[in-house]
Amino acid sequence: MLILLTAASPGTALIAQPALTDDWTTTKCKLYAEAWHQLVGDTPAEDISAGFIAANEAFIASGCLERGQACPRSQGELAVADTLALMAVAEGMAGSFLPFNCPK
Repeated sequence: MLILLTAASPGTALIAQPALTDDWTTTKCKLYAEAWHQLVGDTPAEDISAGFIAANEAFIASGCLERGQACPRSQGELAVADTLALMAVAEGMAGSFLPFNCPK
């Protein structure tokens, strides 16, 4: 029982958790950025707005830490967002990581 208490002590979790979180956040952001740049390069310019591009680029520039404001509106933007969401799920990312947010 002593081992369980030691392993579960708050001090131990606080020391180990930030490094794992930072590494995972960095990895997620790198994967997202790579997928984003590939998809934007493959999407016709008329199918994706400057605002959608800017919002995604701002999210990536923040290290994927700031709440995103990318709202996919066109069919092309929805296709990009859907593909990015599928990639995120396949890589084990939570949906809350994604920068998509469409205010009402």
